[in-house]
Amino acid sequence: MKIYPLGVGGAFTKTNFHNNYIIHLNEKCLLIDAGSTLRYSLREAGYHYTDIDVVFISHLHFDHVGGLEEMIMQRFWQFNNGQHSPLKTTIIVHEKLLTLLKSLLSHGLANQGRTVEDFCNFVCLKEKEVYKIEDYSFTIFDTSYTHADGLLSFGFKLASLQSNIVFTSDVKRLKEANIIGQVDGNTVAIFQDVSFTFNGVHATLQEVLDYYPKEYYSKLYAMHYNDNVEQFQKVIDSANINIVKKGEILHF
Repeated sequence: MKIYPLGVGGAFTKTNFHNNYIIHLNEKCLLIDAGSTLRYSLREAGYHYTDIDVVFISHLHFDHVGGLEEMIMQRFWQFNNGQHSPLKTTIIVHEKLLTLLKSLLSHGLANQGRTVEDFCNFVCLKEKEVYKIEDYSFTIFDTSYTHADGLLSFGFKLASLQSNIVFTSDVKRLKEANIIGQVDGNTVAIFQDVSFTFNGVHATLQEVLDYYPKEYYSKLYAMHYNDNVEQFQKVIDSANINIVKKGEILHF
């Protein structure tokens, strides 16, 4: 499994792009979220919209879904030798989020006689339902209302036969989200959003350290963090956690 961090920053980042990832699973590319900076981060990383095979959407904040419509449109309006050769976009979404996501996309896509389904194939998953991508198993877990009040949100677990990663998406109330409940003996990495200053909708570093057992610290990969992360390097080093950096590939 190869993970390319397109961006690692928060919603208002100026330097790190939005917290979106491409995960290479053998011959398939899985995009994790599609924020408003996707049009820039994808190009900087050397990818094109057509390189993406599957997209997962965790929730509907703009830094996770703001670039999705453009991606869908760019893939659909492909031309080869002057002939329209549309590529539909496959989107993995939790069943609770499907109607809201379709409604969001319908404002731009459901016109001129077309529907959202003309542009997208939706993979609608229930809790713990397995979706296979190559040799990997993808499952979604519910973190709704633990990021922001009234907001549906979801993390995922991606597993091979030997190992798995846990991706929290955005979480503030860690105990309620029960991220630890997703971790097992084969978990090699926990991608956890971390704020280094107080934040009303993201866990602070201290909250993260208080929540996880110390033996998990080396498996923590901090993401979705402040632009001034360098100011907290000593604290990060002393905590023995990892920092995901934009453009630095990870292998698991």
